[in-house]
Amino acid sequence: MAVPMMKHILLPALLATSALFATASAQTGQPLTAAPQAVAPFTSPTTVLADLARIDASLNATTTFQGNFTQIAPDGSSSNGQIWLQRPGKVRFEYADPNPLLIVSDGVTMVQNDRQLETFDRIPLSATPLNYFLKENVNLAEDTEIVALQKFDGIWRVTARDGSGELDGAITLVFDAETLALREWIISDAFGGNTRVILSNLQYNGRLDPRLFILREDSDRRDRRR
Repeated sequence: MAVPMMKHILLPALLATSALFATASAQTGQPLTAAPQAVAPFTSPTTVLADLARIDASLNATTTFQGNFTQIAPDGSSSNGQIWLQRPGKVRFEYADPNPLLIVSDGVTMVQNDRQLETFDRIPLSATPLNYFLKENVNLAEDTEIVALQKFDGIWRVTARDGSGELDGAITLVFDAETLALREWIISDAFGGNTRVILSNLQYNGRLDPRLFILREDSDRRDRRR
């Protein structure tokens, strides 16, 4: 049985309409990365495995990053915040007001805290598409079913889904064509909705405070004072 994408965790963080694409581009200083229409799923079919190996190497060379994110939900609403990521498995999304969400993965479990409602929802990290690129050793060709690898001016887009059929939806990773740095991802759910998360102002491979990736109900008050 397919594991449904949890309503609040995978819509807010895993993380679009054309009007908000322009807003997100202005905030990040990045050109829009939406793919042109009617493009073949594999624009360079003879080099897919080599291209995936290069992407894997770039992801595996990134142990940590921190910076900002802009999220565009399927209904067109936009949120901003800060992100901290540490491979393997750890990530923190801290949403800016008025969004009350705080989402943290400790490497095993992803927890969503609604600081306004004082609720906590949990889901295994392995049940989310983010698990594909938070692994200690990323190997997209082996760990996922690659359904598209498209190369355009300035960007590469890789779309993957769970090859076992246990997870619904798909994830599209968008990379800078020159550096293969991750610029954004798009979560496509089973109902045709897309949640887009755009990264900006990233700082790579620095030391991160381990406490960023701990979220317990009894520590919520401390988290709200950060």
